[in-house]
Amino acid sequence: MKDFKMKYKNMKRYREISRTLAKYGFSIISDKLDSGNFFKKHFFKRSTDLSKKYSRGKRVRLALEELGPTFIKLGQLLSTRYDILPADIVDELTMLQDNVGEFPYEKARMIFKNELGFEIEEIFKEFDKRPIAAASIGQVYRGVLKSGQNVVIKIQRPNIESIISRDLSILKTISGLIEDLKKNRLINYKDVVSEFSYLINKELDYTYEGQNCENFRIKFLNDERIEIPKVYWKYTTKKILITKEIKGIKLSNIKEIEKKGYNKENLAYIGAKLFMEQIFLHGYFHGDPHPGNLFVINKGKIGFIDFGIVGYLDKETLNFITNLLRSGVNKDASRIISSLNKMNAIPAKTDETLLKRDLNYILNYYYNIPFDKLNFTDALNDLLQITYEYGVKIPSQLILLIKSIMTIEGTGRKLNPNFNLTQISKELLNSIKKDKLKPKNFLKEFSELSIDNFEEFKDMPKLLKRILFKIEKGKLNLIMKQEGFKQLEKEISSMTNKVSLSLIISSLIVGSSIVIQSKTGPTLLGMSAFGLIGFSTAAILGLFLIISILYTLINKRK
Repeated sequence: MKDFKMKYKNMKRYREISRTLAKYGFSIISDKLDSGNFFKKHFFKRSTDLSKKYSRGKRVRLALEELGPTFIKLGQLLSTRYDILPADIVDELTMLQDNVGEFPYEKARMIFKNELGFEIEEIFKEFDKRPIAAASIGQVYRGVLKSGQNVVIKIQRPNIESIISRDLSILKTISGLIEDLKKNRLINYKDVVSEFSYLINKELDYTYEGQNCENFRIKFLNDERIEIPKVYWKYTTKKILITKEIKGIKLSNIKEIEKKGYNKENLAYIGAKLFMEQIFLHGYFHGDPHPGNLFVINKGKIGFIDFGIVGYLDKETLNFITNLLRSGVNKDASRIISSLNKMNAIPAKTDETLLKRDLNYILNYYYNIPFDKLNFTDALNDLLQITYEYGVKIPSQLILLIKSIMTIEGTGRKLNPNFNLTQISKELLNSIKKDKLKPKNFLKEFSELSIDNFEEFKDMPKLLKRILFKIEKGKLNLIMKQEGFKQLEKEISSMTNKVSLSLIISSLIVGSSIVIQSKTGPTLLGMSAFGLIGFSTAAILGLFLIISILYTLINKRK
């Protein structure tokens, strides 16, 4: 009965999705019909009107907003994916808003009690019933703990987990259907949905966000330029997150910053420098550094909040990013292609000569732009559009990083129109390069490399012994694939069949001649019936063989 209810709910949701897509002109039938068609005029009139009124990108955005939290989050994930979507759609997705109404305080109170086993009044001296923010997954409130500490409380939306779970199931089904219909496409829709599923499930668990926040706070504990809120673990669960309130001015509030007399150029520099240090020095970074998540504490201090999305970079990816940046600075397209090949990012079908040509164009174009005029976001967008055109597969963490870099540059330009992220990146890369060449750090890296190589070398005898044992027992199978063998195999098989058929025809002719000459058995037209049947069969098979040979010759000429 429970499964039936679930299937019924899913069916209802499928209808809602279908209706919404048709409304905005994305019905397969609507798209295929000619604009003057009677059915399109009368049955798809609304979608036709909207198609004329809005651009394709805007219709995608409006459809996602109407479909609710899961689809809004999906759109936000895709809002920098120039590598898999056309530019007009991606540009529009950056304007996606969480158009979700507030849920009542009483429901928030009930969720709080169910999660922690306490009433709100038992924990807080004060609690503002009006939320300061309402997003797709949860609502944010202000409060004061009994201890007197000002805090921010995140409470998850009622039933949001089941809503997202249902929509993810539907998205997985849809992605599977698209894969079946478009097998030759470079985009793997199942992978996109799988990545989205992983990220949104992390966001649904507030303990994950709390842990991210704590990691950042410990890493920057003694840094006077940054403040990260403390997590109150005693009152934090999967659906409740309580952190210290950061007192400051949102970076989006330019007028208030100016009123305080703060140096906006310096604040933009500090915020961007902190973000770039997160990447290159610590290997993890804030995944959504928009102005609403950054606060000005004082003239030289920035506060970061909301760690639901965080990017973690392993050593290999970090080296890949550093190589890309250095190759860009040196205008070395060949090195970029080499780095992409090492990451197995370039499909076998890609024409690397053309890819190199387009990369060279971008490198030369942006290299000649003065630093104060260079827009990092435009350069990254152009790079991503090339990856889309050539089907280059960019690692998901790198996509998140690119999105975050674009966001931080946009944030910096709000404070300082002449803000330049390229200069900060260059300074930091030079600093890292010098730091690595210091004897102490060089020896440390050399030591780590030596230990890694020694461990691998130490395991070699065991590995070799295992291989030899498998060979001895006949358990090792070598599979060799040689291009062109399949065609050769077909040719040999065809030739063998024709030779066999020729031998059969020859045998029938010889045998039938002997039977006719012996004049035994029943007769037909004064000749042996068996002999005539043999000759007739040989004639039919001979005709078939001639046609087959002629057909092969014609095909080869084509």
